[in-house]
Amino acid sequence: MGMDDCPPPLVIFSVERSTESGITTSVGREMTLTRRVDVKYRDNRTSYIDRLWLAGEVELTNTRDQAARVRYRHSVPFDSWFIARPPAGSPACVEEGAVVALWEVRLDARESVTIDVSWSVDLFDRADLNRDGVVDVEDLGIFLTYYGTEQRIADLDDSGIVDGYDLGLLFSRWTG
Repeated sequence: MGMDDCPPPLVIFSVERSTESGITTSVGREMTLTRRVDVKYRDNRTSYIDRLWLAGEVELTNTRDQAARVRYRHSVPFDSWFIARPPAGSPACVEEGAVVALWEVRLDARESVTIDVSWSVDLFDRADLNRDGVVDVEDLGIFLTYYGTEQRIADLDDSGIVDGYDLGLLFSRWTG
């Protein structure tokens, strides 16, 4: 999946979450007339720095009397100051401050399957314009190239123009 082709939302259900040492464990079940979804996964949604990941399993059950597709769509939010970049071939995509993934299987009537679910995405500070992991003089050089323009990559405050406010944001994120 790419950055702009996230699957549409499905039935929303709640999960029980607990966090220990920065790792969140989530367990939940959703049942409808046509399917049952049981999930158990771990992620680092409360402790990420430059990578956000999820790993676990989901049991998908077709509760119909005929074969059908059963899908599980999952979303993990992240701080909007970051840009997420899924690797090629990843089941993950990015939409509005969340990493989204979809798993889908075709099951016979009353059939269940347990599948491994996982993804990992790199997170970049929005001020890291060259995406090398640090906000430094190279990013400042790129920024100055776009100063006074409408280039979205350097418009850190989303005002429509690259200006002094954006420069202040760049310096506030300085790491190099």
